[in-house]
Formats: sequence, structure tokens, C-alpha cells
Amino acid sequence: MSKAKKSPMATIADAETLERGIHEANPQFVHVRVRLTRGQLDICPDEEPIARATPLGAGEYGLSFRSHTGKWERMPITGPLDDLAKAVVDALGPFLEKGTFSDSNSGSDH
Repeated sequence: MSKAKKSPMATIADAETLERGIHEANPQFVHVRVRLTRGQLDICPDEEPIARATPLGAGEYGLSFRSHTGKWERMPITGPLDDLAKAVVDALGPFLEKGTFSDSNSGSDH
């Protein structure tokens, strides 16, 4: 009898590791929180997540970005949490700033 393979799940400790890594990579982002949500890690500069780290197995995570439509878009960024924290800051720094995704900033001025 074969057992169904369980998908890897993130833990509270993983959320704490990623959050600490983001804060250490750039102290400007100490307001950013990482929440454990259904086994994934939501990266939140305010109430709403702008990125998500999904466990891939063997200590590796994949990064997705929440587009303006609310759809999650995969990014070509994977790695262990320590590397992912730096990649989040490097790739998504402007989106991690306070108020970036607030209701007053959600529209386009174009």
C-alpha cells in the first residue's frame, strides 16, 4: 500500500526565520511581518501580503508575488530561507515600504 506524499508545510519557526532575515537584510523593513498561512509564509508590509514563500521540500522555498489583481504570480526565485530573505529585499524592496499597498495607493495615476 502506497502512502500519499504530503506537501511540505512551513512552520512558525520558518516564519520567524524569514522575518528576522528580512529585518537583518534591511533594517528599514522592521515593520514587515511574516505570517504562517495554510503552510505557506505570507510576507506583509501592512495588513495584506505582497509576497509568499511556498515550501518546495528539502529546505527550499519558492517566491510568489501578489499582483495588483490579487493573483499570485510565481517568481524565478528559490532557495533556503536565509537566501530568500535577501532576495525578497533585493527584488521587492519598493513594495515592502510602509503604505505601498494601502487603499489610497492601490489605483493608477496614469
